[in-house]
Amino acid sequence: MTISPTTQNTRRLRVALIGAGLMAKSHTLAYGALPTLFPALPAAPELSVLADVDDARAEAGARQLGFSRWTSDWHAAVHDPEVDVVDIVTPNWLHYEVAMEAIAAGKHVYCEKPLAITAKEARAMWEAARDAGVTTLVGFSYLGNPGVQLIRRLIDDGTLGDVWSIKGHFVVDANADPSLPRTWHYERGKAGLGALGDIGSHVISLVQALGGPITRVFGDLATMVRERPEASGALSYGSQAAADAPLLPVENDDVATVLGRLASGASVTIEASRVANGHPFDLGVEVFGSKGSVRFSQQDSYKVELFLRGEEPAAFPGSTTVTLGPGHGDYAAFWPFPGVTIGLHELKAVEIRNFFQAILDGSQAYPSFEDGWRVAEVLEAAERSHSAGAWEDVQLLRPV
Repeated sequence: MTISPTTQNTRRLRVALIGAGLMAKSHTLAYGALPTLFPALPAAPELSVLADVDDARAEAGARQLGFSRWTSDWHAAVHDPEVDVVDIVTPNWLHYEVAMEAIAAGKHVYCEKPLAITAKEARAMWEAARDAGVTTLVGFSYLGNPGVQLIRRLIDDGTLGDVWSIKGHFVVDANADPSLPRTWHYERGKAGLGALGDIGSHVISLVQALGGPITRVFGDLATMVRERPEASGALSYGSQAAADAPLLPVENDDVATVLGRLASGASVTIEASRVANGHPFDLGVEVFGSKGSVRFSQQDSYKVELFLRGEEPAAFPGSTTVTLGPGHGDYAAFWPFPGVTIGLHELKAVEIRNFFQAILDGSQAYPSFEDGWRVAEVLEAAERSHSAGAWEDVQLLRPV
């Protein structure tokens, strides 16, 4: 008996992937896993076309990742009538142009973070999508982690009491080597902010998902490696520059610390670094409430550490380890038993499931372009604060 890859009740959503870089593989792995992990979802991805400005890279990416076609003309991919979803994994400065053209073409749009170089662009993207009636998603992957979903539940049901403060960090050492070339990631006009925009945006998204909007910030940004050797050719993570390459200035931050206040009055501390030697990948968030606290680390994503005042044994005070399992969030889609780490590729599948379901429902996914814009406003306020040396309001009602 022949098995059809889709059933009569399954809607095919045809995907154009724009960009063949680092995140193209992660997104494609998630598309491939979707029918296995979420068989009840009445939608299935079809890898229609991959676009990259480098034709050879586009062809190689399409063949490796399983796309039916490739092109070096992303405009053609965006306007292709055989495409329903445009998935943007380009360098940051292209997000706005590609997304706006895709929205105008009536496509649903999935865009990696940060949503745009400026908050003005991010808001324009959100408003254009809202007015066009298309579904959007921005790639704040860690919001779908079962541990984060559990923390949200502990806040919502009052287990932690009133939220007093939230602190989060995302520190890596990927850019600690000063001999690494100055790729576009270090150019303010192409990348936007550095560590704060690239990885700190994830922390901001987590803080706002758990505690509500950040309304005021004080930002301190620093560049530790002030010059890097000039890049030659298409360089990616781990690339090396020529030994005799001239040095060029680094235009954005290596390290950032942001203090903040939530609308509720709770205090916020955010740390981001791309030069944190000894920390290859360290993302975590901790919430302190009037009744207890809870701590989560992506590196130990099989558990959360929970402390509830008055419940600790007198002889053994301290936190309790809650091992995550099938009863927590989307964990059961991956494993039938507790205690297994959930990684980025798995979280991308959760993200895309939510996106596809929202498309079917005619609603907005979470996090949408609106959420991406709200993060962008916090980033911009932190940069203004750093320049002014003073607290800054997050301008969420500013007209475009």
